[in-house]
Amino acid sequence: MPLIQTLVVCLVAGALGAEFPTKEFLEFSRPVIEKCEQQTGVDKALVKQFEKGDMVDDGKFKCYLKCMFVEFNVLDEATGQFHYEKMLSMIPADMRTIAFDMGKNCIHFKGENGADLCQVSYDLHKCWQKSDPEHYFLM
Repeated sequence: MPLIQTLVVCLVAGALGAEFPTKEFLEFSRPVIEKCEQQTGVDKALVKQFEKGDMVDDGKFKCYLKCMFVEFNVLDEATGQFHYEKMLSMIPADMRTIAFDMGKNCIHFKGENGADLCQVSYDLHKCWQKSDPEHYFLM
């Protein structure tokens, strides 16, 4: 399973009642997670706190989210563009409606014109989390 597909599956798997994350998924994702943790110095407790719906205003956490997008190849750092269509096209068809519904009100988050990509990544995750807290998942 390609890395980007795995990321999007992570966001919507709860909707299907699947046990998630699976051991295989965690093993597969671990190198990216560890790279982003090391690169940003994020406090893992903040990741868990955000996943539960508590908003976190922390620069390292925001850049951790950006790192994950870049590593999963859905954020072009050079242009600041998120590849929403790419995210949707790479997930299984039966999950696309859930992913689309979760994100349809969040596509306005763009990293154009020199925007802070850490902040934009955070704003996008915050929008997803608020849009559908039941199905939102963060590694």
